[in-house]
Amino acid sequence: MRIACLVILLLFASLAEAQRKKSKKEKFEPLDVTELSESDALKLEMILIDAEREHILENYYKALELFKEALEIDPSNAVVNFKIAEILTKNGDSQLALPYATKAMQLDGGNKYYLLLAAEVQKSLSNYEEAARIYQQMIDHIPGTETYLFDLAIIYQYQGQNEKALATYRRAEEVFGMNEMVLREKQKIYLKDKDFDALIADWDKLIGENPGQDRYIIELCEFLIANNRLEEAKERLQTLNNSKHADLLLSEIALLEGDTPRAINLAMSTFDSPKVDYKAKLSVLNNFLDYVVTPEEFAAITELTKKMVSQYPEQYEVLAFSGDVMFRLEQKEEARDYYLRAVSIDPGNFGVWQNILNLEASLNQYDSVIVHAETALEYFPNQAALYYFAGTGYLIKKDYRKSVQILDQGKRFATEPGLLTIFYGQMGDAYNSMKQYEKSYAAYEQALKANPDNDHVLNNYSYFLSLREEKMEKALAMSTRLVEAHPENPTYLDTHGWVLYTLGKFEEALVYLRKAANMQEDGTVIEHYGDVLFQLGKIDEAVAQWKRALQTNEASKQIEKKIADRKLYE
Repeated sequence: MRIACLVILLLFASLAEAQRKKSKKEKFEPLDVTELSESDALKLEMILIDAEREHILENYYKALELFKEALEIDPSNAVVNFKIAEILTKNGDSQLALPYATKAMQLDGGNKYYLLLAAEVQKSLSNYEEAARIYQQMIDHIPGTETYLFDLAIIYQYQGQNEKALATYRRAEEVFGMNEMVLREKQKIYLKDKDFDALIADWDKLIGENPGQDRYIIELCEFLIANNRLEEAKERLQTLNNSKHADLLLSEIALLEGDTPRAINLAMSTFDSPKVDYKAKLSVLNNFLDYVVTPEEFAAITELTKKMVSQYPEQYEVLAFSGDVMFRLEQKEEARDYYLRAVSIDPGNFGVWQNILNLEASLNQYDSVIVHAETALEYFPNQAALYYFAGTGYLIKKDYRKSVQILDQGKRFATEPGLLTIFYGQMGDAYNSMKQYEKSYAAYEQALKANPDNDHVLNNYSYFLSLREEKMEKALAMSTRLVEAHPENPTYLDTHGWVLYTLGKFEEALVYLRKAANMQEDGTVIEHYGDVLFQLGKIDEAVAQWKRALQTNEASKQIEKKIADRKLYE
């Protein structure tokens, strides 16, 4: 209650001051001034007490109504106009607040709070030019308001008036000296205008006014290196004694100058230092990946990576980045392990989960693919790729029902036609393995509807049709498209050759099956080649190819009988 009384006393002090100003016409000419009768003054006093009480209690609607009632009695009261504008502004009604804020400022142009509110209202209405004029008026005429030079400069920046902004910042420097906040704002302008010389000059000024603050030198040198001003960076770095951070930047410079061995040696000496933060180390390590070429250099990068992990074993960024490094170095097992450690700390990065699954798939670790895809789905249930990995894992592990179930769930999140094709294609494969052929065909048709040129679907669909000797014209059309698009792909050549074989076009089939069998040691492909040779009466050549197929352990169960009997069994 003491606070409420204090606010009310301040309010009446302002009112009294306003009355004194009314009596001094030579100093101030208020708008619409009317002398209040004793009864009006008493009524006004009671209304203002009630209004201020409601305002303190945050009953803003009631307070606003009371202040407006007070304004009807005394329209030229600056305090009441200010209060109304303040409440309307809090409610987000800037357009309604504008006339009251403007009038309060006009009635008492020496009150900085009135000017600040008026400027704020103008800004909220995007009237930046008027807001800037009000700030300028306040700074020029009200002592102690120089701190608002920064607000004025930011308005100029927002308007794209960079010269005015810089002039305002320079005026602020005259009052407060060079400081980091001013530098940061001026940097934005210099960078936009590509005025690097001015930016560097300001930075050097800040460094000169803050001796012993090595971080300013380091940051400037990082900027110089990023803009290929290497000699200027080296000159400044040499002023730092026993600075591991400086050595790290010198390492980066050596790398850019082509001296990779020296760069690595400098980095080695800094990576043990706890004074250099891990983000700086990660940045340099990332740069190395684009330059190292020799086995010794790759070994050094691996050592630096492991050193980082030993220093920061629980730092998510370090572990995730170390996974990236090992992936780039084609050390897949270690990359996967680092990624797994990273997601155990923070599972919220979808990209890291994708990297894990891609690595495990490339390593044929499909048990792990299933486990980690389903774990990732707990955090990212709307990511189609995770359903794809899980569904594909189950497909390869021959749990076809589970594969179809997950792929069917995930396809609704596959908004891209290419991705939808992949989902339906995998479902077609799973249904085929379950001998649900009509569902398999339907899935393949949906896949081709989304993408008529998908290689995987065209190949499997046409091959499975040929195995069952169904829809052979369709199978031939699809396999023909495949070999026309990919004339050197042995798998597609074999599929097309087998479709032709099934149609009894043995001479044509021979061309494709011979080419496919000579391109890879695949037992099925080689056996197909032997079969077509047999159909053409080339028995000895056929048996020779069957024997070759037998050695691959990928041929059919009939292969030994074919060889022994020198006959074709299908």
